[in-house]
Amino acid sequence: MPTERTRTATLHAPDAQPAALARQAPWRRWTARGVLETALIILGLLANLTLLPHTIAGDGARRYAALEQLLSGAGIPNVQYSLIGPIFAAPLWFIGRLFAQPAAWVESYNTLLYALGLLALYLLLRGHMEGRLLRAFLLLMTLASMFPYHLTQFYGEVFTAILVAVGLALATLHRRGALGGLALVAIGVANTPATIVGLGLALARRIWETRRLRAGLALLAALALIAIESWLRRGSALNDGYQNNHGIHTPMPFSGAPGFSYPLLLGLLAILLSFGKGLIFFTPGLFLPMRLRIGELWGEGSPIWAMYSLWLCFVGGLILVYAKWWAWYGGWFWGPRFFLFACIPASFALAVWTQRPSARLSLNLLALATLALSVWVGINGAVFNQADLSLCANHHYLLEAYCHFTPDYSALWRPLVNLYLVGLGPRFVGIYALAPATVAFGVYALLVGGYLSLPLVRAIWAQSRTVLGAWALRLATFRSELRF
Repeated sequence: MPTERTRTATLHAPDAQPAALARQAPWRRWTARGVLETALIILGLLANLTLLPHTIAGDGARRYAALEQLLSGAGIPNVQYSLIGPIFAAPLWFIGRLFAQPAAWVESYNTLLYALGLLALYLLLRGHMEGRLLRAFLLLMTLASMFPYHLTQFYGEVFTAILVAVGLALATLHRRGALGGLALVAIGVANTPATIVGLGLALARRIWETRRLRAGLALLAALALIAIESWLRRGSALNDGYQNNHGIHTPMPFSGAPGFSYPLLLGLLAILLSFGKGLIFFTPGLFLPMRLRIGELWGEGSPIWAMYSLWLCFVGGLILVYAKWWAWYGGWFWGPRFFLFACIPASFALAVWTQRPSARLSLNLLALATLALSVWVGINGAVFNQADLSLCANHHYLLEAYCHFTPDYSALWRPLVNLYLVGLGPRFVGIYALAPATVAFGVYALLVGGYLSLPLVRAIWAQSRTVLGAWALRLATFRSELRF
């Protein structure tokens, strides 16, 4: 006889749908729920593009200046930042120049790139997972992760995250597209050379699983692209432009040293647990248990697990390499800048746990808390970002560590501190220069988060009633057995 676990896996598996239904035309499988959630995704993208201020600043300004120098015929720039990602913004730059506003058009680049990435993930995954799980995954990425803030900038992390995620998904889910997927991964990694370690770990796992060495071609292609770009722009394949790159001296004991000089253990603790940059706060879904959960829903050794495990390996490589980097925190930037990619497996895990609640109340409560924190991350970056944190930037960032390690000056928690200090009133609004458009985005993200929580809330309510009923029965039994 089938066990309970087998029955659960069969019930939840996407392949459990009738074959006739699976053969129907895609448009015939659309439901009211599917239309609604697809509309929510599109509205989330439009809200990011129209309601949030998009800027070109910081390292993004340097990337834009290099792109403009190249496209305007002023020579090949030799800045240390890769031009592989920015060069794909060239069509926007040329269109914008026709209207004498090239920068204004380029500001939307990451949002448009992200939208294409969502479409690609949808097309790749729709034959492998249930529609509501897939749509919840894309919604969480769009509104309840670090992506809402990153999409408003012209930094390079969005390009790398999207190409690597789509490439690994293509390589694991579609055999015919494996080489194309590996090519996308190589291009994405070449845009951020430090991610080569993450690629190495992911490919090592892939080679171990498939017993085929061809996956290693992606590593060779990425290294070749990095070397060719360095040679074209700086005259040497080994000149990455980061020689003697270092920060300023502050009261922190390891400040001012160049390169990979930060103690590994301290870097790991800071990346994972610090209040201002820790992944446990900014990508909490990453820490939800998933191996058994994926096994229950898709079966052991499924392509979904292969894809998800490669995503995790890539994140692990990022953590290892940046733990040693002197600027592990990503510079003056909201959140753990270098780890945007971690939002993708984190959102996937959260989608699974919210849309397919566990049979255990404790796990559902954990998933609900994780969802609430993830929604706050999306709102915090989009609405509050780094306002009221000038203390950390003053005097050449002398006290920058306050924003990295203390909850009082963490970008994620500072709005709550101010809410406690000044209350929700005109002074609070003035501190963050809250505009109706950004507030509207925050409200929209909150409403979508509430919608996605409904399966969990229903399960928690039913399970709580059962638990409370059991305790009431025990209490009644205990009282009846009391003797004086």
